Amino acid sequence: MKKWVVDYCFYIGMRCLIAVLSRLPHRLALAIGGLSGVIVFYVTRRRRNAYADLKAAFGSEFNAKERWKIVRDHFSHLGKNAVEILRFPQLDKAFIEKNIFIDHPERFFNLVQENQGIVLLTAHFGNWELLQIVSGILEKPIHVLARKQKYPKLDQLLNRLRESHGSIAVRRGMRVRDLIRALERKDLIGVLGDQDAGKRDGLILSVLGRKTTIPTGSFELAERTGAPILPCFIARQKGAKHRIYVGEPIRFAKSKSKNLRDFTPYVQSYIRHLEQFVREYPSQWLWAVKRWKYTWTKRLLILSDGKPGHVKQSEALASYLQSIQTQYDRPGMEYRTERVEVEFRSPWSKKVFPWFAFFFIPFAQGRLGWLRFFFKTHTFQTIINASADFVISAGSSLIPLNLCLARESHGKSLVLMKPSFPFNFFRYDLAVIPHHDQGKMPKETFRTYVAPSRFDPEEQRLAVARLRMELRAPDRVGVSLFLGGSTKQYRMDLADVEKVIATLERVARDQGDYLITTSRRTPDAICRFLKQKQQMMTGCQQLVIASEDNRSDIVPGMMAVAETLIVSSDSVSMISEAVSSGKRVIVLKLGSPGPSDKHDKFQAALADQSAILIADVHNLEETMQRVRTQTCPESVIEEEKEALCRRLQEIL
Repeated sequence: MKKWVVDYCFYIGMRCLIAVLSRLPHRLALAIGGLSGVIVFYVTRRRRNAYADLKAAFGSEFNAKERWKIVRDHFSHLGKNAVEILRFPQLDKAFIEKNIFIDHPERFFNLVQENQGIVLLTAHFGNWELLQIVSGILEKPIHVLARKQKYPKLDQLLNRLRESHGSIAVRRGMRVRDLIRALERKDLIGVLGDQDAGKRDGLILSVLGRKTTIPTGSFELAERTGAPILPCFIARQKGAKHRIYVGEPIRFAKSKSKNLRDFTPYVQSYIRHLEQFVREYPSQWLWAVKRWKYTWTKRLLILSDGKPGHVKQSEALASYLQSIQTQYDRPGMEYRTERVEVEFRSPWSKKVFPWFAFFFIPFAQGRLGWLRFFFKTHTFQTIINASADFVISAGSSLIPLNLCLARESHGKSLVLMKPSFPFNFFRYDLAVIPHHDQGKMPKETFRTYVAPSRFDPEEQRLAVARLRMELRAPDRVGVSLFLGGSTKQYRMDLADVEKVIATLERVARDQGDYLITTSRRTPDAICRFLKQKQQMMTGCQQLVIASEDNRSDIVPGMMAVAETLIVSSDSVSMISEAVSSGKRVIVLKLGSPGPSDKHDKFQAALADQSAILIADVHNLEETMQRVRTQTCPESVIEEEKEALCRRLQEIL
């Protein structure tokens, strides 16, 4: 259907609606408007944005039921606003005196008596359109900046309603000098100061805890003309009753300088007033739009399944995000990161939850209370209060929860590792999946050779300093050995470990002493052997049994001190971390059979890139000689990291 036909139909419909509403008692008309708003609440998708923004602003101050009530009341309030706008021509001084209470009216009238232009600064709060009608009836019409509507005839009708009591609707895009002339003619200008200023304009300031752009045009006009700024807010009390708050005027000395002052303190004062009213009347701010369409505050929620490798990958991806310091070429980024230890109530609930989540995810927003049946109390309390722009997790067991929480907050879902069926058919904002994984992939997939790893220079420096204090001759360390452990498909063999230790002892004179650490999966028999043999291992400067010493700085310290890293083939995350360290890496096959075809493909892909050498207990000594001539292709890893950061920048 052509645009002009739709425009004409809407126009006729609105004229009919005005005719009907103008003949109804005001109270009944408002009731119809409120009911219409509630109906819109149930059919519009904007209620989901409103719920998510409300939770972002107030956190756990309201529960889900209270949030939905506020959002429903908000749409009812907008319906009442619409009815009042359509009835603007009927309003008169008697209506104003009966229904409008003005707090500190003398501030307004004193400025009017000074016979000068005034900038009235308000917000999308209460029925902000009513302010211009009140001012017009009080014989001081306002020039109101009006957004051009999509349909011309409807736009003209709306502007005629605004101008029904003398106010003048001014198109956006009006030249600044025309606004200056209006102020010089002692006219009033009405400006909404709470809409975002776009990507690159305005000041970046915090509103209800989140940074966004705030326009400064009204302050610039005031400085150029010497006109005072008068903050005004209107709030609905009950039914047709409204309260107008008139703030203290803000005055600037008239200036023709092109170098405008820093308006930050004045804008922040306006924001504080706005926040005060939003907290007092939470349903009356305009939540039906994206309140933080452009925000420099990003909230990261990391889900942890307790597996160190998965946690490290998630934290590494979060650190890649945190390394992005600008948005739209503007600095000021801040990241608030929270980690949730996800613990299920029982093995049974862990198995059942993915099937429940499959059907629950589309309806998850505002209904996270159902999750109490699956998670322990401390986990449930944390996730039900969490609000995030990015939900990050590694491992298939956390993907259903990741999707639920992203749905709750309208956040972005970032997952590491391939989602299992049926969640590989779901939509993610980014799925970081290794090249060796095959099968159906999510649409927004980023393929990697190694899992993301994070090396904080300061943390690594401290780890190395602590480790060197524990070693008898730190400069002689040449090799670090990282032993994993058995899995369902693979069992680490004690005899192979004995041969590895014998090899390390033989080459210690030429390649330097060695350090050893185990994992929590390392079999007890191997841990006992290492502890019993420790006194006889003359080349071993340190042995760390993970089940007895789980310090987080052991692994980064060992990787930094040694030149060659030997990692057992069962741990994808540890191999990835070793390769990312930039050191020479040997992947050591221990036991039989190998961990899985998936592990073999992963290692083969790295070997093709010359990032690792693969050895077994029989050729370890030869491989250690060969690896000394190898240099790790850091460019491959760095290029991969840079490409991933660019993708994250796009998502940001």
